[in-house]
Amino acid sequence: MSEPDFEVVVIGAGPGGIAAAHQLQRKGIDDFVILERGDDVGGTWRDNHYPGLAVDIPTLWYQLSFAPNSDWSRLFAPGPEIQGYLRDTATRLNLYPRLRTGTEVVRQQWDDAAGLWRLSIRDQPQLTARFLISSVGGYVNAKDTVGVEGLEDFTGTVLRPNAWDDSYDTRGKRIAVIGTGSSGVQIAAALSAEAANLDVYQRTPAWVLPKVDFDIPPLMRRALRVPGVVAGVNAAGRALMDVAMIAPIVHVFARLPDRVLVRLMPFYDAYCRTLYRLLLRAVVNDPQTRRALVPRYGIMAKRPVISSAFLTALNDPTTHLITTPIERVTADGIRTADGVDHPADLIVVATGYELWTDPETYRTGTVLGANGFDLAEYYRSHGLRAYAGTAHPRLPNRWEIVGPLGFVGFAWPDFVETTALHAVRIVDETRRRGQQVAEVSQDAFNRWNALMERRGKTARLYFTECNPALNTYFVNSQRDTVYHRPQTITGSRRFARRSPLSDYQMSTPPREQPA
Repeated sequence: MSEPDFEVVVIGAGPGGIAAAHQLQRKGIDDFVILERGDDVGGTWRDNHYPGLAVDIPTLWYQLSFAPNSDWSRLFAPGPEIQGYLRDTATRLNLYPRLRTGTEVVRQQWDDAAGLWRLSIRDQPQLTARFLISSVGGYVNAKDTVGVEGLEDFTGTVLRPNAWDDSYDTRGKRIAVIGTGSSGVQIAAALSAEAANLDVYQRTPAWVLPKVDFDIPPLMRRALRVPGVVAGVNAAGRALMDVAMIAPIVHVFARLPDRVLVRLMPFYDAYCRTLYRLLLRAVVNDPQTRRALVPRYGIMAKRPVISSAFLTALNDPTTHLITTPIERVTADGIRTADGVDHPADLIVVATGYELWTDPETYRTGTVLGANGFDLAEYYRSHGLRAYAGTAHPRLPNRWEIVGPLGFVGFAWPDFVETTALHAVRIVDETRRRGQQVAEVSQDAFNRWNALMERRGKTARLYFTECNPALNTYFVNSQRDTVYHRPQTITGSRRFARRSPLSDYQMSTPPREQPA
């Protein structure tokens, strides 16, 4: 049997990679390396540094449980502060000596005879690993195409949220922002006051909810430094979310007949839409703009945008909401379908990312298991499925920190810590038994996904029946709802710690015969 270069390889140094590395350290597994295609830890917080960037979850719940921080500057911390927190955490955990930056894994292939993974790395020698934890993240790459013709003809500047040029001076410029998701809204709100003219191109209105943000006062920081306070705040918030939202959806509503759910859920959306109209009336001056801002889909069908600055920015006489479809980009700006040319010096393309929930995100020939199994081909043919959001029976010794039917909790740290905990527990148990290979069984895989389908019925009906034909990352191109894990935060953490080890088949491959 071949000896690998490393016992464990972690791909990706974002929050998930940091969580996986921490769990490995807790188990005393020291023979591991973190491979990162970028130049530092942080993932999306490293790549994104556009104006107005901030977390959209209160920061007290947007942190890793093993690295509590009581010194946040604001309730919703700005992006650079989140990135600083992740760098500080990696430093405290002594992860930088294990980090290889500028290392892009382009192919993962399981060697069944040797019982290890062979990793092809762009412009570098191959690496091998006994166990593989893939933490490439959920927002994998910015979309190559933006659905707008003529962008290459534009003679001004084009910027994307994840490739922002900090040296570009936006003051006094004519700016066009394409997209009203979280990035587009944050950028538009930040640039409105300093732009000579700001055009915001909206295809589908978003639910833009108020952000109750403030500087965290010194007294509150001192209170948060008391041992156990941050952990208590986190536990209370998660318990409230479990009781008030997740448990009713996955354990109560899912037991109702489909026809009852499909009739009841629109009433909730109608109620929310009435309140939203009242909010718009109080904040936005122009009646025509208010009408254009009212979403026709349900409040939970897309992730709501959290901002108290965007709606008020639309009252600025130099800021305009444009809902007429874009015909094409010209050399000097943007032409809309009504034939009007809108001049621009800067076009901000905030049209989204390739997501882990889309089968198109997975390229054929990049993740290969035994006997020619190709993960991308499987996902295209059978849909995205995973055991506990992380494992697949045809991919031994491999776990995804961000996988289908995986997101659970208040925020990203809840999600990635849960899957990292499960993955490292199985790695440790395999080694403890003196085995080399762990593979989730097909039966366990099937049982788990059948359970998720039953518990996910409410969300599936809401996204597909109550909001048909809506373009949302909660529903992929196969009309499948594989974003959320229909399980409480408490239940998912308990499963990560105590899932049946019998769901995995652990073995040692036969020794390789000499050539």
